[in-house]
Amino acid sequence: MRFILNTLENMALDFISMIKGFTYGFIMVGLFIGFLGGVIYGVLYLRNLFL
Repeated sequence: MRFILNTLENMALDFISMIKGFTYGFIMVGLFIGFLGGVIYGVLYLRNLFL
C-alpha cells in the first residue's frame, strides 16, 4: 500500500513539474518572439529614418 501511495505522490509531483516547465517554456518563447519583433522593428525604423 505504501508503494502505491509513493508512486501516486511521485506521479503528481512529476505532473506539477511538467506543467511548470510547459508554462515556463511558453513564457520564454513569447519573450523571445517579442524581443525579436522589437529588434526587427527598431532596425527597420532606423533604416527608414536615415534613408
